Amino acid sequence: MRLKSLSARLLLTSLGWSAFALVVIGIVLTSAFRQSVEKRFDETLNVYLSILIGQLAEMSERRFVDVPPDLGDPRFVLPFSGWYWVVVDASTGNVMQTSESLAGDTIEVPTALADTAPGLLLQTYGQGPTGDRLRLVARRVAFEDGQWYNVLVGGLAATIAEDTARFTQRVVLFLGVFAIILVGVTFIQWRISLRPLRQLGSELQAIHEGRARHVSTRYPLEIAPVAEALNQLIDSNHATLSRARQHVGNLAHALKTPLSVLVNDAGQESTTLARSVREQTQIMQNQVRYYLERAQMAAKERVIGTVTNVSPVLERLTRAMARLAERSGITVHLDIVDQVRFAGEQQDLEEIVGNLVDNAIKWAASEVVIEVELAPLRAPGPGTSRFFNITIDDDGIGLSEEEAVAVLSRGKRLDESKPGSGLGLSIVSELVELYGGSLELKTSPLGGLRVIAHLPRA
Repeated sequence: MRLKSLSARLLLTSLGWSAFALVVIGIVLTSAFRQSVEKRFDETLNVYLSILIGQLAEMSERRFVDVPPDLGDPRFVLPFSGWYWVVVDASTGNVMQTSESLAGDTIEVPTALADTAPGLLLQTYGQGPTGDRLRLVARRVAFEDGQWYNVLVGGLAATIAEDTARFTQRVVLFLGVFAIILVGVTFIQWRISLRPLRQLGSELQAIHEGRARHVSTRYPLEIAPVAEALNQLIDSNHATLSRARQHVGNLAHALKTPLSVLVNDAGQESTTLARSVREQTQIMQNQVRYYLERAQMAAKERVIGTVTNVSPVLERLTRAMARLAERSGITVHLDIVDQVRFAGEQQDLEEIVGNLVDNAIKWAASEVVIEVELAPLRAPGPGTSRFFNITIDDDGIGLSEEEAVAVLSRGKRLDESKPGSGLGLSIVSELVELYGGSLELKTSPLGGLRVIAHLPRA
C-alpha cells in the first residue's frame, strides 16, 4: 500500500494513534505505581520514625546513654543493611545516637530539614554510608529539656526501584498482548470499513469493462449518494451520446438532399459555372462528411462502460475487405491474439480499421497484413494505461517522413489518381486520439507503409 492510498492512511493512522495511546498508558501506569510504592514505603519509614521518637521520649535523661532503642526490625541491627536511623543535635550538628546497622558511621542530615517547621515530616532522598541511595523521612523534635534534635530514618531506595521495575515488566507484557489484539481488531475494522469502497471500485471496473451498466445503491449512508451520482452520470453520458447521434443523423439527412440536387443540376450543364458548382459541391460534401465524423467522434469519446471484442469485428471486416482486394490481386492476412477487448464502441473500431485497411489495399502491390497484439503498460495505473496495437503492413511504395506527416493533414492527398477524399487517415488519427491512443506511420518490413494504431483495451 502506498501512502497515497486511503486504506494505507487509515490503517497507519489507527495503528499510530493506538501505539501512542498504549505508550502513554504505560508511562502513566508506571508513574502512578511508583508513586504508590513510594507512598507505602514512606508510611513504613514514618512508623519506624514515630516508634523511635516515642522510645527516646520515654528514656528521659538517659536517652543517649543507655542501649539504643530497638525498633523491632533486625535490619536496623545488621551492619550496612541499608536500613538506618540517626539522632543529631539540631544546634551543634553533633551525632547523638545511631542505629547499630550504621556500625559507627552516620548519615548526612538533609539541608532542607532546617527549613522544615518543627513536627512536620520531611520526605526526601539521600546517600547511605556505602553509597547506596536511601529514601529518608525526618522530623525536628524537642524533648522535655527543650533541646531540638533532628531524627532521621532511612531505607534502601532500591526496593522502590525493584518493585517499579517488576511492575513495568508486567505492564509491558500485558500492553504488548493488548497491542497485538488491538492490531488484529484494527485490521478487521479497517477491512470492514473500507469494504464498500472496494466494492464500489469493483463495480466501476465492471462498468468500464462492459460487464455492468450501473453500480449498486445498497451502500452505507455516506457512500450511497456517491453511487447514485455515478449512476446519474452514466445515464447522462449515454443520453448525451444518443442525442448527439440523432442530431448528427438529422443534419446528414438535411444536407444530403440539397447537395444532391446541386450536383445533379450542375451535371446537366457544361458551362464554367456548372463546373465550378460541381467542384465546390464536392468540397462541401467532403467538408460535411469530415465535420459529421468529428461530431460523431466527440459524442462517443470515452463512453462509460462500452467494450468491444476485437476478434469477431476484425475477422468479419477482414473477410469483407479481402473479397474487395481480390479484384486487384491483393491478399489480406489477419493475425490476432485471443481475448482482446477494445475499450470503446464497435462502430469506432470498424471506422479505424476499415479506413486503414482500405488505404493499405489502395497502395499495396500484392499483400496486406493485419496484426493485433497486446502492448506493455504505457503508464502506471488502471484503466486506459492498458493498450493493444493494431498493425497494418502493405508492400506498396511507402512514405517518406515528410509525406507521413502530410498525409495525416485533413484533405491532404499525395496521389490524386487514387480514389478518395483525403479525409480517411485524418479522421482515423483524430478518432484514435479521442480514445487516448496514438497513430504511428513507419516503414513496413514488406517494403511499403506500416501503420500502428495504439488503442485502449478493457
